[in-house]
Amino acid sequence: MKKDKFNIPMPDDSTIDKQISQIVTHGLVKKERFTSYLRSMVHQVGWRHLFSDRLELSFIVMIAIGLYSLFLIVPIHGDLLNLYAYIFLFSPILFLVFSIYTYMNKIQNATYDVEMACKYNVYQVIAFRMLAFSISTMFLNTLAIAFIAMKYEEIYFVRAFMISGTSLFLFSIILLIALMNRRTKGIVIVTITVWLIGNNILRSVNNEFYNGMLLHLPVFIYAVVLLSFLIMYMNYLKKLVSFKQTEGVF
Repeated sequence: MKKDKFNIPMPDDSTIDKQISQIVTHGLVKKERFTSYLRSMVHQVGWRHLFSDRLELSFIVMIAIGLYSLFLIVPIHGDLLNLYAYIFLFSPILFLVFSIYTYMNKIQNATYDVEMACKYNVYQVIAFRMLAFSISTMFLNTLAIAFIAMKYEEIYFVRAFMISGTSLFLFSIILLIALMNRRTKGIVIVTITVWLIGNNILRSVNNEFYNGMLLHLPVFIYAVVLLSFLIMYMNYLKKLVSFKQTEGVF
């Protein structure tokens, strides 16, 4: 007795296309927008746990406010236009302190390995906090600039605001690139040193050019540069969200 042949009917083209569409629809996870991702993080983790070190951060803010107040209390002798240079140099300082404190605290935490295995790992939390810190720093810098502009008529608020924002996001980009590429404690010191010494060298070599760029560059150009740096900064934060720590770098 011969065995009956087992025939498998071949699907037609329309059935194949339909099955492929179903596989693509259900198999590929839709990429979540960055803002939606952050909102989801806040909803699931909560502000309380994202900023569990609120006391330490508040202490840093109080110190920063005290330092900012020196610009209003202590009289400034000499060329007041040098204030633009100081604004450019020191605008990122509060963001720097916040970010470095968070980075070192998270990386050296005894629960680092456990946190890296969570749905929202260390680097995703750092990215969220850095975004919050940049907004907070921008707000405090704007308040300080407003008070300085009211005290010194030579200071043009809009220009000072643009200089401060450009400086903040430029430094933020440099810091993010440094941390993501080297991921060592030494790179933090190098980044700060290069920022401070680099600015001082530029002023020393050609003070007229340095101040002239700050004083005479059209505000429109500053606005374009500021927007460009802001977009770049957000892109690097997105990269930090998907960043994977290389084992043994510390």
